[in-house]
Amino acid sequence: MTASVNQLACTAAGNVRVREELIEGNEQLILRTASRVCRRYVSKSDDEWSVALEAFSRAVDVYREDRGDFLPFAQMLIRRALVDHFRTLRHSGSEVPVPPHVLAGEGTPEEDPEGAYLAVVRQSQAAEDRSAREEIEAANELLQGYGFRFYDLAGRAPAQARTKADCACAVRWLLANPEAMARLKREKKLPIRAITAGSGVSRKTLDRYRNYLIMAALILDGDFPLIARYLNDMKEERT
Repeated sequence: MTASVNQLACTAAGNVRVREELIEGNEQLILRTASRVCRRYVSKSDDEWSVALEAFSRAVDVYREDRGDFLPFAQMLIRRALVDHFRTLRHSGSEVPVPPHVLAGEGTPEEDPEGAYLAVVRQSQAAEDRSAREEIEAANELLQGYGFRFYDLAGRAPAQARTKADCACAVRWLLANPEAMARLKREKKLPIRAITAGSGVSRKTLDRYRNYLIMAALILDGDFPLIARYLNDMKEERT
């Protein structure tokens, strides 16, 4: 999670175009969150997608930076909205299938602060933890094809601000150049000469952080939204 996403959410509250871009950029996150709450795959054709999308948009309207990072805040509102949605279906006698764990959610957090409602929220958070572990395992399997494991990178990230900025510059250049990314995936190695020529980052830095840069580029280019939270600042130009 980066400050830039939080700032974008604040801007989106009063800008339709930015709101649409923010929603479009987080569609997979919205669908994943809805799927975890429902414990089944949710697509854009499902009612739960509409409920989750409306909750995400509402999060944009009410978000302030003192609430913490935007995306976890939006996910919380999505979970609450879906729990309320299923409770309404239950009380209306709808035959729409409702997950059993959601049916237990009676009342609001204010009415039942230690009851079933929060249990539902905690269950969905636990599901997200499981999804994070699944992402790490998938990343580990992917990176083994490049000669190392995800776990091998523990403590190997750049520490100094200048080095972080250089690594971010290299990853941004890679992500902005499809041919270089295709070469990385095809040859299973970092195209160091091309990155140096295109981004200006020194070969010494690229050599030292070779595996870290491969990991960051593949994670940000792939379907790893939870891990990518910790790398998204590499996408943003720093001043």
